[in-house]
Amino acid sequence: MERVQREAYARAGLLGNPSDIYGGRVIALALANFRASVAIEPAAAFEIVPGADDRLVQPSLREAAAALDAFGCDDGVRLVRAALRKAVELRGGIADLADGDPRLRFRISYATSIPRQVGFSGSSAIVTAALRALAAWLGFPLAAGALADAALACETDELGITAGPMDRVIQAHEGVLFMDFAKPRAPGSLRRIDAARLPPLFVAWDPSAGAPSRKVHGDVRARWLTGDTDLRRVIEELAALADDGLACLEASDGAGLRMAIERSFHVRARAFPLSERDRALVEIARKSGAAAKLCGSGGAVIGALADDAAWPPLERALGDAGYRADLARVAAPTDPNAP
Repeated sequence: MERVQREAYARAGLLGNPSDIYGGRVIALALANFRASVAIEPAAAFEIVPGADDRLVQPSLREAAAALDAFGCDDGVRLVRAALRKAVELRGGIADLADGDPRLRFRISYATSIPRQVGFSGSSAIVTAALRALAAWLGFPLAAGALADAALACETDELGITAGPMDRVIQAHEGVLFMDFAKPRAPGSLRRIDAARLPPLFVAWDPSAGAPSRKVHGDVRARWLTGDTDLRRVIEELAALADDGLACLEASDGAGLRMAIERSFHVRARAFPLSERDRALVEIARKSGAAAKLCGSGGAVIGALADDAAWPPLERALGDAGYRADLARVAAPTDPNAP
C-alpha cells in the first residue's frame, strides 16, 4: 500500500463562540496559517509515533517539570488513539480483514504547526486529520458532516473533554461558515460565507502556554447545568452577535462587523475567565483602531482591521509586547458547494 497523508487546519471563532456548546450560533473560519498533518505508511507492525512536541526531551528534570506545568500531561498520542478507535467503529470493524492484509500493520505519525493551548483548536485538528487519513487507509467514505460528528465524539465520548461542535465542523468543511446549532438541526443550519466578504483579519497569540480548553469550558458548563441566569444571558447575546456579524458581512459593513467583534469580547468577559495577557492583546488592537476577540478559550485573538495599512504598525506593537501575530489566511474549502 502507498503512504497516506491528510491534514486539518487551525480554526478561529469570529463571532458567537462559545455559544455552540449550548445550541447557539457562530461564525468561524479555517485558518490556513497553521495545520496538523497525519501520515500512515506500511510497517511490519502497528505503531503510533509521538509528535515532536510530545517527546519530553529536555536538558534536565527542571526544564521537563516546567514544560509539564506549562502544557500539562496531554499529548497527541491519546488523540490519535481515540481517532483510531472511532475509525474502526465507523468502518464497521476490521474482522473482515485477513491477517495478511497490509491495512492491519502500519505506522501512524503526526505533526502540527498549531500553537499549543491558545485557542486555535490544535487538538481537534489532529483528530480530524487522523480520521481523514484512517478513512483513506482503511477504505471507507467519510463525508464532511460525518467527519465533524466523529471528531467531536472522539473528544467528548472517548476522552471526556467538554467541547462544542464548532471547531470540528469548520475543520471538516473548511472556508468560512455561519453555523446554527439549535436542535433539531435544519437543512440551513450551515451557511457558507464567501471569504472575499471578510475585511482584513489578523490573528495574534501569546507564545507562553495557555490553559487547556476543557478546563475553561468544563467550569462554565457546570454553571450552565445549574441554570446560571447570568451565563445564559451571555450565551444568548453571543449567539445574537453572530447573527449581527452575518448581516454585516452580507452588507459589506466593515465598521459594523468591527463593532460586533468588540462587543463580543466584552460580553464574553462577563462570564468567562480572562487573563491579563488576553486583555492586553485586545487593548493593543483597539489602540491601533482594530477590533479583536478571543479565537477560542484563551491565549489568542482574531481581529478585524479598518484597512490593510493598519497592519504594519499593529504587527510591530504586538511584537514589541511579546506576542506573535500574522494576517489571517482562510483555508479554501475542498468542496465550496458543501454543505
